Amino acid sequence: MRTVAQIYRPGVRYNLIARAACELHCPVLANGNVHGSAHAQQVLAETGARGLIIGRGTIRNPWLFDRIRAQLRLEKVKLPSGRDVLAYIRELLETEIPTDVKESAQVQRMKKFMNFIGEGVGERFLHEIRRVTMATDFFRVCEHFLNYDRPMTLEPLIAGIATAC
Repeated sequence: MRTVAQIYRPGVRYNLIARAACELHCPVLANGNVHGSAHAQQVLAETGARGLIIGRGTIRNPWLFDRIRAQLRLEKVKLPSGRDVLAYIRELLETEIPTDVKESAQVQRMKKFMNFIGEGVGERFLHEIRRVTMATDFFRVCEHFLNYDRPMTLEPLIAGIATAC
């Protein structure tokens, strides 16, 4: 079973972003596998980029932009709780999944989102959520792993980044 990070190999070449930031006379934006506020700050510092473009990281963690802004302002970074993530998953179902398709198709579509979110929850969650076929089982697994108030970083384990110029 491959993780989302493994699907997007080879890894991000931050050294090339740093080189572009050094050599070009226009603002350069860094893009690729930004997964947390500290990581975002590190990417900006080490590449010299003027900003970030973030895609998959915000599917996993829609709180990421607020967390990055807090990190850069040296403010306390607020982490979502498991229940916050559970509410986000329910919102994804309501806003992103057509209600006029079969339940099994709705669950299959949600499992695509879970591949991103699950990297921040854990391997056991991913193992179980990938095997469900009905909405009741889908939410039973989500509630089992997320129905609590402890804060979550939602950050996967990935390799470090390269250096700037």
